[in-house]
Amino acid sequence: MAGKTTKRSKPEIKLNSYDDLFGDAPLQTDAVEVMIKDLYEFENHPFHVTDDEDMAELIQSIRDKGILVPLIVRSKEGGGYEIISGHRRKHAAEIAGLFKVPVLIREMPDEEAVDIMIYSNIQRTNILPSEKARAYRLQMETMKHQGKKGNLTSDAIGKKYGDNTRKVYRYIRLSYLQEDLLNLIDNGKMTIQAGYWLSFLNEQEQGWILKIFQQYRKLPSGRTAQQLKEHQEDHVLTLDRAETLILGNGYRRKVSLKSKRIDRIFPPEYDGEQIEEIIYELLERWKSEQG
Repeated sequence: MAGKTTKRSKPEIKLNSYDDLFGDAPLQTDAVEVMIKDLYEFENHPFHVTDDEDMAELIQSIRDKGILVPLIVRSKEGGGYEIISGHRRKHAAEIAGLFKVPVLIREMPDEEAVDIMIYSNIQRTNILPSEKARAYRLQMETMKHQGKKGNLTSDAIGKKYGDNTRKVYRYIRLSYLQEDLLNLIDNGKMTIQAGYWLSFLNEQEQGWILKIFQQYRKLPSGRTAQQLKEHQEDHVLTLDRAETLILGNGYRRKVSLKSKRIDRIFPPEYDGEQIEEIIYELLERWKSEQG
């Protein structure tokens, strides 16, 4: 008598390494070559493709040896292929003058594609806070689309990529910042903690922070950013209050005029009081012209 057949449950995939997903990619026998013009970026791809020193080395390597690791793609509705992993290789190949690149075609649902796309980039040593923020948010939105809710998403993301739940949530919040504020975090001019609190401000309020920075070159600390959020929650946050919190009550701008430049503009018979009056008059006129 034939033995009873039991249905085996599908094992959970744990992303331990890139090789666990696709093995040693250069040894894959099902890689095919496709035209670069038929390759499209992953929608909302969160990682930058930058023409930096690493890219220059990659371009030279491709010129010398070709593409050793095939790109991972899936079929795109309407024709062509969507890149899951390999955006930098595709860019480098274009600059190197290639018209075709080797790819592994893998049909997969969005959640699995997002997993692979993020995992293949997140381990880079030079990943920017803005990239991680957008990547985690994309992962979160994909998981929510699959029916997962609440803190379960942040917890699951953290387990996948080696961050704790709180850190994942803070990075996701950064994705709600205006681009110019995110750039200040990427450039090391503002802390992630400050960016986290500022992310709760609306577009106009974030614009005030940028305006204050452009005028005074001052940015809020983490504690000050938290105070800005508290003022917003109490519906008392204004540009003037934001300025006072960031600059401090005793802040005074220091302005000095070089006498050599003054002497080139004003005749010697003008005394200091006359020069000062003319400067103030011109500044008032300039201010009125600014609207």
